[in-house]
Amino acid sequence: MKTFDRTRRRLLVICRDHKVRSDLVTLLTGYGYFVDYVEDRHEGIAKFKQHKQAVVIIDVPALPQFPESVFREFRVYSRNPIILIAAHKDEQRKVYPYLDEGAYDIIELPLKADYLHFRLRRLVAHSALEAVSEFRRFLISALLFALPVWLALIRSFAR
Repeated sequence: MKTFDRTRRRLLVICRDHKVRSDLVTLLTGYGYFVDYVEDRHEGIAKFKQHKQAVVIIDVPALPQFPESVFREFRVYSRNPIILIAAHKDEQRKVYPYLDEGAYDIIELPLKADYLHFRLRRLVAHSALEAVSEFRRFLISALLFALPVWLALIRSFAR
């Protein structure tokens, strides 16, 4: 039985076009990522809530009419989600408002495999570093919060 390798990074693909979704899933799985994929933005948000994937890739037809709403929905579950938008060259003008609202970058369709792999490696590494620094901030704040309690315990045992 095959087990899930915990070192593999999870990605989320939200794409209505079956061919593009299939190409992305095949390519990303081949590069060693664990890929969750859905057709609908609402299903995607539910998956993101469940797994908090390192990178989210959305195609243009799955985007809402108002750019700020999609990022607000993802930011409920992650402070700084990394969202890439997959767009054909003629659709890129539609994507610019989403870049202003927080999308990280545009992936040009048809896919350029080497470029996509390089970008994803950098983004996943950045995401992992951010998670480590967030965990360290949590530990430091917990230690600072618990410090007066520890000092009081030490003083009570010293007497």
